[in-house]
Amino acid sequence: MLDRQASERLLRPQAIVFSDTADFTIRVATDGILHFLMVFGRLVRGAEPVIRRAGGDLVKVEADSLLLRFKTVPAACRGVTALERHLGRANRGLPPSEQLRFSYGIGYGEVLVTDHDVFGLEVNLASKLGEDLAEPGDILLTPAAAAAAGPLARRLVPRGRVRFGPQVLKVQRLRAASGQND
Repeated sequence: MLDRQASERLLRPQAIVFSDTADFTIRVATDGILHFLMVFGRLVRGAEPVIRRAGGDLVKVEADSLLLRFKTVPAACRGVTALERHLGRANRGLPPSEQLRFSYGIGYGEVLVTDHDVFGLEVNLASKLGEDLAEPGDILLTPAAAAAAGPLARRLVPRGRVRFGPQVLKVQRLRAASGQND
């Protein structure tokens, strides 16, 4: 009974986005951690309103990554697309040492939501996709996220399979439309 009451209060379906910064280790070795943190901080300040306008929340910044949440997978895809456009504008005219590129993993499912964090299998899977498999600019979806993509499903293309413990997951990539990932 107590578990059910707690579950109803704390667990809810969410689309989770985990971003990862391209070449973080090389950039820190080349330019230093303080330089990277200043560049990254500037991006985060500019990205927060973009994410909110897309219907999402910046849950937290974790090292060189962003953890975002949205109510639906289509909203998450639109949010990531808006973030990519923001990055393109923010990078324009800057030297390479001040430009950022992200890769993204999107998961969808019931997650534990607290005041400042989210937990659950789809959070872990989104993190793995965004950090370990996605290339800069890639938007990769877990099988559950792909199943909840709605009309965006027509823009999903197979990206391959990834082993996660005993499971092998079919990963999908959101294909760009009209030169944009929206």
